[in-house]
Amino acid sequence: MFKMKQISNCAGLYSVAVKSKELSLKQTLAVPCPTCGAAIKEACELHTGALRSEPHRDRKLSAAEAVEAKRGKR
Repeated sequence: MFKMKQISNCAGLYSVAVKSKELSLKQTLAVPCPTCGAAIKEACELHTGALRSEPHRDRKLSAAEAVEAKRGKR
């Protein structure tokens, strides 16, 4: 039973990860970044203060969850 729970958790994470790749930059930037603290509509930063070429993974996942939650409320 423990293995079944692990498999179902992994499947859920995989689903969110795949959906996060399908998000536009506008959708990703619609949530604040939990990693670097970038505000909504601001690009993520490196530790050096320079801008990242793409948002942090956690921000993409947060955005995917926000989109799914918004779709679920309809």
